[in-house]
Amino acid sequence: MSQEKKKIAVIGGGFTGLTAAYRLTKEGYDVTLYEKANVWGGLVSGFTLEDGTPLERAYHFLYTTDEHMLGIVAELGIRDKLTFHPSSIQAHYKGKEYSLVTPIDLLKFTPISFIDRIRTGLVGLYLQNVKNWEKLTQITAYDWLRKYNGKRATKLIWEPLLKGKFDIYYDKITMAWLWGRIKQRQTSKAKGELTERLGYFEGGFQLVVKKFIEYLEKNGATLYTNTTIEAIRHNDTTDAVTITVDGQDAVYDAVVSTLPSPVFSKVIAGNQSVDQAYIEKLNSIDYLAAVLMIFTTDKPITDIYWHQIHDEDAPFLVMLSLTGLTGREQFNGQNIYYIGDYIQHSDPLFASMSEEEIREKWYNGVKRLFPDFNQADVKESYVFKYANAQHIVDIGYDTKKLPDYKTPIPHVFLANFSQIFPQDRGTNYAVRDGNKIAQMVIDDLSSHSSSNKDA
Repeated sequence: MSQEKKKIAVIGGGFTGLTAAYRLTKEGYDVTLYEKANVWGGLVSGFTLEDGTPLERAYHFLYTTDEHMLGIVAELGIRDKLTFHPSSIQAHYKGKEYSLVTPIDLLKFTPISFIDRIRTGLVGLYLQNVKNWEKLTQITAYDWLRKYNGKRATKLIWEPLLKGKFDIYYDKITMAWLWGRIKQRQTSKAKGELTERLGYFEGGFQLVVKKFIEYLEKNGATLYTNTTIEAIRHNDTTDAVTITVDGQDAVYDAVVSTLPSPVFSKVIAGNQSVDQAYIEKLNSIDYLAAVLMIFTTDKPITDIYWHQIHDEDAPFLVMLSLTGLTGREQFNGQNIYYIGDYIQHSDPLFASMSEEEIREKWYNGVKRLFPDFNQADVKESYVFKYANAQHIVDIGYDTKKLPDYKTPIPHVFLANFSQIFPQDRGTNYAVRDGNKIAQMVIDDLSSHSSSNKDA
């Protein structure tokens, strides 16, 4: 790199943007990081309870195989703050509860026939050993499961899980995505154990965000929250990239965007190098919104971590007890619960219902699951909404829709979670892509500098 520092803008302060900004700052570049919200972390952004205890707005955990997250937290000096705990899963169906942790538990899931229970176990075993996942991109998970796991098992076991993640798109999702999810969960186990282990930080995931921000501030990066990116334009004469931020222009040698693909399509539309086919590709990726409610109690409701509801009329499909995984010590004895739902943007839950209406709806759902639950026991409650929380990975996603990291605009790169495939989006792959996109920027600017010298 030349003595004059190259200037790089990173748009988006989620884990991909934070990692890219961290890596580029560490390599000596002049980095500016922009974030639309008033907090850092993106989908892992946090808040604090009244006693100052930090929590995530949306539930997160790590798998033991999350090598990229494990690597970055070690680099940030906080690996000792991460502990892996045995997970627990409980299925709820027609007023009854069923543990779904081990193969023996599956054999006891009597809502489906014994033959279907055996088939379900064999399907899981088969998928764990699939190597050529590419062939699974051409069939939906719903159709594949109905064929190999049977209609009854698919209806009662898999359909609620797919609906909980993808709402009305549940029967459109490629089987490759489900393979990636099953593979990941099955490998997050200690040797000889049947139960997966999930990781959580003492201090929550905000500890990681805090360490990122501390490093960036200490090492000269410029950080802005509450900013809106209005345009990204390449100047063919100067070979620089101008971004318009809240009506003001700023010029950079390279730009990394972590904006959702349809949002990115709007801010680059004025570039001559961008054709309509690329814009249509970005806009072809559909996103679901998410609504989360976190509430705390002194009186425990359950000691099970993950509750999945298999009733069609359930007011939500997933509830988890964070303290069921980690214990209550780091939360000052409080019990922490999350309820979440992925929905269309037009769904009243996201579009029009007030926080109090959401609370009433979901507290009633908790009461259905746990008759002893008393709303009066709730100490604190918070509702958060995300507009672009989950992309739709449908048939042929990898070949038809997956955007390249290198965009048609010179020195402009795109890294968002729609490019995480066939794995499910999450902090581990956000860090992986942040590292990857940072290296692409470094290579691009180095190549450009070499070309100028040769000229």
